[in-house]
Amino acid sequence: MARSAVPPWRRVADDLGRRIESGEFSPGAPLTSLAEQYQVSRTTARKAVDALRDDGLVESVRGWGTFVRRD
Repeated sequence: MARSAVPPWRRVADDLGRRIESGEFSPGAPLTSLAEQYQVSRTTARKAVDALRDDGLVESVRGWGTFVRRD
C-alpha cells in the first residue's frame, strides 16, 4: 500500500477547514476530541489545530478549548 505524501496533520487540517467553511461547524462551535474523531495522535491533532489557527479559522481560549472563529 502506498503512503500519502501529505502528512496526517495536513489531511486533518484540510478536512476540518472544508467542514468549517461549508458551515458544518458554526462560529463559536467547539472542536473536541479531534484525535479520537480522526484516529490520530494528540500531537497530530495539535498540529492540525495550529494550522487552522494560522489560517484564521479557529481560536483557542486558554483553559476552555478551541473554537471555530467568529467573524
